[in-house]
Amino acid sequence: MSGSVPPPDPGPPPGRSRIGWWWLLVAVLAIALITALVAQPWAPVETEPSLTPSITVTTPEPTVPPGTPSPSAEVPGADAVFDPTTGLTLFVDAADLVAQIPAADPEVQPRITSGQLPWGLPLGSTIEPPECLVAATVVAVPPPWYDTLMWGNGALAFQQEVVLLTDPAAAREAFRTLVTTVDACPEYSQVNPDIDGATWTAEPAIEGQGVFPSIVQEVTHSAEGSEVPGYRGHLLVGNTIVTWTAEALTAGDRQAALATLGDPADLAAMVQGQAQSAVRSLG
Repeated sequence: MSGSVPPPDPGPPPGRSRIGWWWLLVAVLAIALITALVAQPWAPVETEPSLTPSITVTTPEPTVPPGTPSPSAEVPGADAVFDPTTGLTLFVDAADLVAQIPAADPEVQPRITSGQLPWGLPLGSTIEPPECLVAATVVAVPPPWYDTLMWGNGALAFQQEVVLLTDPAAAREAFRTLVTTVDACPEYSQVNPDIDGATWTAEPAIEGQGVFPSIVQEVTHSAEGSEVPGYRGHLLVGNTIVTWTAEALTAGDRQAALATLGDPADLAAMVQGQAQSAVRSLG
């Protein structure tokens, strides 16, 4: 015979089978998986970045009327305490007016003297609308002490009032009420029994510049068929509220009349300066 026939496959040795190779493959894969988990355990899942923009909400500061004092504001003299004697030092004098107001030159004379005018409205008079009372009287009930002076001539009437409260905290609260009332009462009238009353109209108040909280506004006083333009301001100093009114008595053009009073900011600064001097005099 040519060639040879290969012997038949004897098969796996006794006790072994092909199944053993399958278990070996499973073991290798398991070891590889454990190695990967140890190298990077619980890796975070990456996602697409958020397309939603970040929004920051800012709460605005509450709005308050101009001139309203802050309870935390540290103003030199804010805690000053005046009495009926030292309260008189808050009044400006004739020399101050002549130096500051064109209409006061060459001189002014006393029109109302200290102690002559009581606080409040004349007997039987009322304010309309009633909620505007404080705009005319500064406080709603009789204060512990009050005084007023008026200087004038043919062209000018300058009146200053000082309302004394029990303490600076009470004065701050009264000033807040005053500023709020002034802001809400651009026009009010004084109704007098059996005689012609008076009406005041005012431009919006602006916050005054200076050490002490203050407001200033342009006003018109209408009575007996005539209109008198002027400026009015309110100032908080210690336990007092100082109010001043400058009226131009010259007839004719309104703006020309107001010009005889000077700049309202300068008038407010004059009263501010006197208040600072009064605080220093307390020692």
